[in-house]
Amino acid sequence: MKQIGILVISVVCIVGMNAARADGGETIFKSLGCMSCHKTESTSKVNPSLTEISLAYQGKEAQLVKYLQGESEAIVRPQKARLMKRYIEKTQKLSDADRKALADFLLRQQ
Repeated sequence: MKQIGILVISVVCIVGMNAARADGGETIFKSLGCMSCHKTESTSKVNPSLTEISLAYQGKEAQLVKYLQGESEAIVRPQKARLMKRYIEKTQKLSDADRKALADFLLRQQ
């Protein structure tokens, strides 16, 4: 019985941490000003929507995190990547955990 209790507490903690990280990703997204260019559904010839970004990076979370670290090329509209340079400089300054939370948030936007 004691082992079941420990298992339940562990699962609740993991779920809670993932939820906090997900909420943190949205907070980071907003605090960096990303929402001024990247909208949930709308898109332009310059700025991809959150849905486009999410779909492009599905199954490529590590590559998205590397992009946010400035260590990988963009796969969404790479010809416009230079416009993201000053924002990538901001995401490079994030902690690894915050970058991961931001990536998690972006990947859920479908």
